[in-house]
Amino acid sequence: MDPMQQYLEEFATQIARPEEEPANQDLSRWHSCFGYSPSQALVVIERLWADVNGRMLSDDQWNLIRAGREAEGYDRETYEHQLQLWSTDSHSHHPGTSAELNDTSSYIFTLGGPFTDIEGLRRAVGVSAEARSGWGEEGDTDFACVDGAAKRVIEDWLGTQSPFVNYRPTFIRLSQAPKNLSENSSYPTLGIDSTLPQHRMQGINQSFAPAQKEIPVWYFFYGTLMDPQTLQNCISIPHPPILTPASIKGGTLRTWGRKYKALVDGPATAHVDGYGYRVLRSEHEEYLRFRETEAYEVVRCRITLHSEEGVQEEVLGLTFRFARHNELDVDQPRS
Repeated sequence: MDPMQQYLEEFATQIARPEEEPANQDLSRWHSCFGYSPSQALVVIERLWADVNGRMLSDDQWNLIRAGREAEGYDRETYEHQLQLWSTDSHSHHPGTSAELNDTSSYIFTLGGPFTDIEGLRRAVGVSAEARSGWGEEGDTDFACVDGAAKRVIEDWLGTQSPFVNYRPTFIRLSQAPKNLSENSSYPTLGIDSTLPQHRMQGINQSFAPAQKEIPVWYFFYGTLMDPQTLQNCISIPHPPILTPASIKGGTLRTWGRKYKALVDGPATAHVDGYGYRVLRSEHEEYLRFRETEAYEVVRCRITLHSEEGVQEEVLGLTFRFARHNELDVDQPRS
């Protein structure tokens, strides 16, 4: 089968549309995201449902970015429409603007068209790209991860290839929780100002843990990742993960987006309950960071593990601290 036809058919098989009219809350979402009136939203929704090629995201791609996009107010259909708008805008601009040339973001797209595998992409276009695998109802899917500069090169290259001049992969910007663990201090650590002198290296034999690339490493989860099924889907493992009841000090829980938990610095005595999980592979940690998005950052913490027998064990680990304080809901901290 022609690769382009196979690519289109993959998307066309995933467009089962509901027969009922959109609910009021759905129309409100379209107004919030795009400023559409109810009548305008209905026209756009009907066109989207009727367009067999209108679904721009596979299940794998949506699962990878869902949490972050829903936190921004989108659902799958409104985000697909946003991608269509961005795609239209990008085709009307001359390539190579300063914003595009300085784009340090990472993007992911489904391998297809002229790019049947990651090596084919590298040979054809001459860009650096990483192979990644995703998950969804259709099983494993192969993706390519590129930076902003490589994305522009790929788009320009496709525009010069007559068999694929109309082929445009859907680039999804990846929002990843930053992880920058210092070798010379305890920065960043939950609940303390780790930039102060007393938290810096005091001797050549001193080290700080966990290290930047340390694997395996313990993580403390306090939100939706406490659910074994959610965690299993996130890191794409065949069996349910083993979670250990755990707690940390030095942080408090707030909310953002009226439904997402946000761990922030708190008093040294502040206590948060959750679960500990030992991340065994670096790619699993990458999946976790992508899921949490750049709204969070990876920080060090001391995790107290609680066994069924009542035995406690303290380990040095990591957790996700909320990084956008101005987006916190106006409510009282919860310990």
